[in-house]
Amino acid sequence: MGLLAYFSEGTGLALLIAGLFIALALLAVVVLRYGKREYFGQIMAPSSLIGLCIVFFAITFSFPEEEAGPRAVPRLWIFWLCVLSSMVLIQIFRRKAAKDPAPGRLGFVFLMIALLTGYYFAIQTAGYFLSTFVFLALLMHILGYKNKWIIYAVSTGWVIFSYIVFYRVLYIQLPLGYFENYF
Repeated sequence: MGLLAYFSEGTGLALLIAGLFIALALLAVVVLRYGKREYFGQIMAPSSLIGLCIVFFAITFSFPEEEAGPRAVPRLWIFWLCVLSSMVLIQIFRRKAAKDPAPGRLGFVFLMIALLTGYYFAIQTAGYFLSTFVFLALLMHILGYKNKWIIYAVSTGWVIFSYIVFYRVLYIQLPLGYFENYF
């Protein structure tokens, strides 16, 4: 475990990230050069997620060690993300996946990146619950869902679910922002 702990912070983490970037770049060259060009996006997306999982797994070694402590939940998410990404890759290499679609609206991608960035900063100031409600409602609206009642019901339902399960049952301290004094 000492070697894995080395890659959890500082120079070791930087080396791990650099190595994964190089590995992904080499994978991209191989995919483009040797006949899987039509699956390029579908191969690179799950491969990048697996690379991120490796980085996040290494970072968890810098977390405090407890039986069901701060390491457990991230590692659970990392495990399932790796399993599902691997399943996508297996489908591609077994030729059961559709080819990459034609390029679409690039502006839409940048809009989603801006929305996610705004959500990240809003969580710190307005708190998780209010930010999540606004984020989900905006996202569903931007994605083209028309029924406003369903948009608000899903957003409200998720916030209530998050509050009950994470905040009250599991005692996970979610950022409350300005509302910290009220909870």
